[in-house]
Amino acid sequence: NLLKGFPAPCLHQSSLGRRRPGAVASPEPMAARFATWGARQGLKSPLGALAAGSACAAGSLCDRRVVRLDSQQYATNLKPHHVATWQEGSTGLVAERRLNKVLNPMAQEFPTLNFLNPDELVMGHIILNDSKAGHRDEALKNGCVRGNACRDIYWEPTEVRAAIVTCGGLCPGLNSIIREVTNCLWHQYGVRSILGI
Repeated sequence: NLLKGFPAPCLHQSSLGRRRPGAVASPEPMAARFATWGARQGLKSPLGALAAGSACAAGSLCDRRVVRLDSQQYATNLKPHHVATWQEGSTGLVAERRLNKVLNPMAQEFPTLNFLNPDELVMGHIILNDSKAGHRDEALKNGCVRGNACRDIYWEPTEVRAAIVTCGGLCPGLNSIIREVTNCLWHQYGVRSILGI
């Protein structure tokens, strides 16, 4: 059973993202839990890294309390979650300008499309003399990498096998998300192997 022992992203949270009375959050960062689980299951590096990145995103949505973090838990620390750098043990932004060598198919189809720089950041804490500085999410201090299409990508789309995994209860809009991810992969990136799990 592949999913046996799979860590739940919101293990100590209610379905609305609020902490249940008496619940204690796991001291282990969510991404580390997924990476550990992936290693125990013998998953190859891409799947393990993607699971770790997904866990990091899901975990950040579940817990809204402000805690002081070390530099490894900042939103700009993507090296542990990138396929090319997850085994290095280093922290910080990924040098995607150097690593991404495949031209995005949308660059040919839409030559005037504005692509993001892979290291483009949205500023984090931007308020000077902030009266609520102690209440701001520490993980966002250094900003967040903007999410959108970049001119160069890591994967060769014709070689990609994509899987869309849904678990547990359904939520409103899930079908439209699955549809749009599938359409984007098929029509904009040319991925022809798309699985639903």
